[in-house]
Amino acid sequence: MDTLPPAQRHDFKTGDGVQLWLTRYQGGTKGPVLLVHGAGVWSGMFMLPTLKENFVQFLVRHGYDTWLVDWRASVELPLRQFTLDEAAEHDMPGAVRKILEVTKASSVQAVAHCAGSTAFFMSLAMGRLPDVRSAVASQVALHHIVPPATHLKAMLRLPEALDVALDYLSPDEDPKNPVWQTMFGKFANLLSHECDSTVCHRLTFMYGHLYRHARLNRETHERLEEQFGPCNMLTFRHLAQMARAGHALGFDHGKEENVRRYGRETPPSYLRAEHLRLPITFLSGEQNGTYLPESTELTFEWLREENGADWYQRKVLEGYGHLDTFMGSTAARDTYPVVLEALQATG
Repeated sequence: MDTLPPAQRHDFKTGDGVQLWLTRYQGGTKGPVLLVHGAGVWSGMFMLPTLKENFVQFLVRHGYDTWLVDWRASVELPLRQFTLDEAAEHDMPGAVRKILEVTKASSVQAVAHCAGSTAFFMSLAMGRLPDVRSAVASQVALHHIVPPATHLKAMLRLPEALDVALDYLSPDEDPKNPVWQTMFGKFANLLSHECDSTVCHRLTFMYGHLYRHARLNRETHERLEEQFGPCNMLTFRHLAQMARAGHALGFDHGKEENVRRYGRETPPSYLRAEHLRLPITFLSGEQNGTYLPESTELTFEWLREENGADWYQRKVLEGYGHLDTFMGSTAARDTYPVVLEALQATG
């Protein structure tokens, strides 16, 4: 990798007592910009050592004060069971507060991906992020439209069934559950034939097609286990509930517990537009096999109808899938500039 400014680590504790951290690369005075990773990965997804220029290097080269959060979904943190409600209530506001505390800036920009984007937009929708002046939603925000295979798994309550025996699913080799991982690997290998990587095949079973193989260079593909790890079953259950509903909603704890928590038998929706009157760019890979491009289209159109068209734009990245928009070998040429344009438009 090209030389980066020295990494600065900033630890913070959330309102419910979870220890998280931010890593800062002070590339200049633009921003600050917060990068939010998805579930079952970590902030390293934005700074792959296998790329000629990764996303963090790109932002730093363009003068951005770049902050990467490792929120409670990070595989670099101890595994914990959590719903996205908890991340939306605690992690995202905590990260923004810490950035403002350190930088003394009046506001932040954000680029959020996948489940991290969902949690971030849930937080925005509830009015918990008033100091965010613009945001980029990568692949999904508040509407969840998934491929048929993923929808089938959600309708069959597969995460709930697996939750009886497992705390998490993981794509890599797992010494804690060697028998299960062997069985899981053999099953995933039967379903996927694009390559000879069992890690890759497990990933496809867990999340759908995360990338187009032709977009990844060989070294990135061979080192997938460095980026991915366990994802807890409670988060899988929450994501499956959203896939069934088609949009972001609170975790369904069952009627009795829902009444206690929410004052109603069913979980509340996060489709609340009043706090989303800010510049937002929605990005979808044209060939996304994890969240279909209709996901961002629905949120985009809903917000335009609710708040007017001036705040929002949407870009479809031709020939790209889900995660190759950041991890692809030519992403610095094809997709990073689209994100840059969105950030530059709001200072």
